[in-house]
Formats: sequence, structure tokens, C-alpha cells
Amino acid sequence: MINGRTKIIISMAIWGSVGIFARYSNLSGLKLAFYRVLLGSLIFLFFYTLNDYRWIKKAFSGIKPKLHLVFLLGAVLGLNWVFFFSAVLYTDIAKATLIYYLAPVIVVILSAAFLKEKITTKRIAFIFMALVGAFIIGTQSEISLKSKDFLGIIFASLGALFYASVTVLGRYLRDIESSYLTFFQLFFAVLVLFPLVVALEGISASTYSLSVVGIIAIVHTAFALLIYMDGLKEVEANEAALLSYIDPLSAVIYAMLIFGEVPTVRTIIGGALILLASLLDLKMR
Repeated sequence: MINGRTKIIISMAIWGSVGIFARYSNLSGLKLAFYRVLLGSLIFLFFYTLNDYRWIKKAFSGIKPKLHLVFLLGAVLGLNWVFFFSAVLYTDIAKATLIYYLAPVIVVILSAAFLKEKITTKRIAFIFMALVGAFIIGTQSEISLKSKDFLGIIFASLGALFYASVTVLGRYLRDIESSYLTFFQLFFAVLVLFPLVVALEGISASTYSLSVVGIIAIVHTAFALLIYMDGLKEVEANEAALLSYIDPLSAVIYAMLIFGEVPTVRTIIGGALILLASLLDLKMR
């Protein structure tokens, strides 16, 4: 039997490869995010209703008291993936992923604003450290909206903001059964992204592209989430959080091996500052 720690390591290693598949999909960030949530929601619906055809009714009843928050969570989740996928398509995967990992630091700021959590002097220092790291990474190329690399950094930063928002919103929804929340946040993400895709790009996609998205939906969304949630049952939350750093580190390694994207010294230094800041903050909890 695979133990909980190994399950979390495997899930993180899988999530670290999502940027690679995004590149191979030949889809825009918006269209890729849309098909990911669409196929992901259909997969979860199939498995949840396989044993109980009334599951969907129970699930809706379960989220109904906080329907507006679950809908907002779905919207934020969908936009998070739109910006992250756009980032890895516009800039190096290492840059995109490391900037995206500003999310834990942004969570501290959002928690202070919306959850009234106190920010200590040490946490202010960690936030500053992470922002310096992001600045070092982001100022390597021309600071212009005409620069594809700079746009990638902007997209990654927006992705980090929405990813942090997912975490903060999740704290308001802890009392909702996880399977209900998982399905409906994907379903609501579909509802939010569908009109955007239709209006901006159309929903057509090649069989090849859909097969790549299918892998992302099955492996990265359904399977990895399933073994991650299962692993959390055996592993303490702090240890799981530490293991989550396998995600960005593996993403950098995959990009080096497959695309030959060797991080620059500035990317390594900036990324180290970002990851160290969130790691030190984690140690304080």
C-alpha cells in the first residue's frame, strides 16, 4: 500500500507537469482552462453519481446555504487557471511557476484584509522578501505590454492572486462536504468561462488538443486531486504544505529536461526568495 506522504509527493509531481501539457495542447490559456473544468466536472459527476443517482440533488442541497460563495469560488478557480495557463504559454515555465507561488504570501495579505488575521513584523518581512523575489524575476526582460515575456509575468501574478483567493474563500466553506464543493466549483467555473470562450475565441478544438486536455482533466484534475485528498488523511497539514514545494521545483526540472529552459541566475535567486518567504511563513504557523 502507498502511504500518505508518497501519495502527496506523487500528486505534486503530477501537478508540476501541467505546464508541459499546456504547451502541448495548442490551446490558449482561456480555452484550455475552460475544457479542463468542463471535462473535470463531467468526470467527477460521472463517478459521484455512479453509486448514487441522487448524489447531485444531495450535493446541491449541501452547498445551497452558501451558494453565492461557492459560485464565487468557481469563478475564481476558473480565472486562476486561465491566467496560469496563459503565463506558461507566454514565458518560461520556471518564471511563471515561481511567480505563481507568490500565492501563499498573498494569502497572508488577503487574510488580514478579509479574515482580520494579524500581520506580524516577521510576516511583513516575508512579504517584502517575496515581492523582491518577484521583482528580480519580472524585471529581467523589457517592461512593456508589447513584451510576451513581461505579459507572462503579469499573467502569472494575476494567477497567484486568484489562487490565493481560492484559498481564502475555501476557509469560509470548510463546513461543506469536499465532494460537493469539488464538483460545484468546477461546474460554476464552466458557467463563468463558457461565455468568455464563446465571445472571444469560439469553442472549437482539434481532436489532438482535446486528448491533451483529457489527460489534464483525468490525470491532473481527477486522479491527482483524489490521491492528494487521500494522502491528507494520513499526513499532518504542515507536512503536506512542505511537500507542496515539490510542485514548483518539479515544474522547473520538467521544463529543463523537455524544453531546455534553463533558469537564469536571476530567476533562481528570485524564485528562492519567493519560496523561502512562504516556507518561513509556514514555519510560523
